[in-house]
Amino acid sequence: MKEKKFFLSATLMLLFGALLLFLYQKSMAYEEEEALQKQMDSLLLTLHNKIKETTTISLASSVVLAKNPYVIACLKEQKKEPCLDYLIDIKNTLALANVFENARFHLHTKTFKSFMRLWDYDNTHHDDLSAFRHALEKIKATKRPIDGVEIGRHGMFLRAIVPVMEKNEYLGTFETVVDFKALSDYFTKDGVMFYVLMKKEYCAIANAVVYDEKLMLDNYTIVNQPINGLHFIKEVNFQGTGYIKKGDNYVLYTPIMDLNGENVGFFVLTWKESLSLASFKG
Repeated sequence: MKEKKFFLSATLMLLFGALLLFLYQKSMAYEEEEALQKQMDSLLLTLHNKIKETTTISLASSVVLAKNPYVIACLKEQKKEPCLDYLIDIKNTLALANVFENARFHLHTKTFKSFMRLWDYDNTHHDDLSAFRHALEKIKATKRPIDGVEIGRHGMFLRAIVPVMEKNEYLGTFETVVDFKALSDYFTKDGVMFYVLMKKEYCAIANAVVYDEKLMLDNYTIVNQPINGLHFIKEVNFQGTGYIKKGDNYVLYTPIMDLNGENVGFFVLTWKESLSLASFKG
């Protein structure tokens, strides 16, 4: 009888111990998941803040340059000469000051045609942008600046666009265009790879760019990196904001909403499981 009681007590103690171990492991897993989630939230907040920082500076650039008499003369007279040399000097100055290494300037007419792309100023073809650069229509209607992501013939960029006015006359728009290189460099220095994925359907709009097949996933095109480090998620179709874990890699993704509220792709951040994200405070 005593042996039975001892056996029963031992069994209960083992079960109780196993339950405590299970609850402890669940608690530890929950705490680890919660800590990881907080780190990812900080990473997303850092991304948001860096994009905001870039567009704020871009917008300031556009606002100042749109008021310049050379720029006004260009659009008013429909001649490139009055502002071409001035804008080239400004671009070179910004690069020297490490404000924007790869800033581009683009002037548009009041009828939504490309007047001058500074990186292609010899081009005399004033192509119609009205079919896909809908932000230009908004600015003409509201006479207010706008900034964010939009896809054009030369690709997906961060854009800051402002109206060019002479007194009350609307002449067109001035745009500062910035790529994602500075953002890529910012994350890379701390061991995080940053990818900008554009939905493949928008390649038809960005028809002045030839995207390397090596940078293609099943549903997206990588627009900011020369090397495809996302082969392990080639077939993924992202939805909303979230993360996945593949082997020892974490993949955090969040949608890119353009100036018209359309989901045109995803920002993707990847890192090794062993990497600490403590340096990202948001």
